[in-house]
Amino acid sequence: MMSDVFYYNTHLHITTWVIGIILFLVVLNLLKKSNEKAAKITHMVLRLFYLFIIITGALLWFNNYSQAGGSLFTESVVKSLAGVWVIGAMEMVLGATKRGKSAFAGWLQLIIALILVLALGFGKLQLGILP
Repeated sequence: MMSDVFYYNTHLHITTWVIGIILFLVVLNLLKKSNEKAAKITHMVLRLFYLFIIITGALLWFNNYSQAGGSLFTESVVKSLAGVWVIGAMEMVLGATKRGKSAFAGWLQLIIALILVLALGFGKLQLGILP
């Protein structure tokens, strides 16, 4: 039963962040095309998905890593913090783009945080795809 709960929690979490990334790209495209109203609405939907991402990630963490010990616990906390960093970097990119300023710092942070999250989530942590 627990593996079923984990299975569905994991897929829900992955689905929410895939939709979040797609929405991020849509908002970015709308901002570049100066479609303010559509960008604002889509950005609010994206922010709702940030909440879904955080909630599903917290459920995964509490169900699978909160009782873990040693390096596994530490890596799961670092992955969680890096996930929040990804969300913050996405907001930095969108904010700078909306104001017409350089988004280089946001993009750099987004790339670094995303690599860290993917490496820990799919590779290093026990529930990833690597042994």
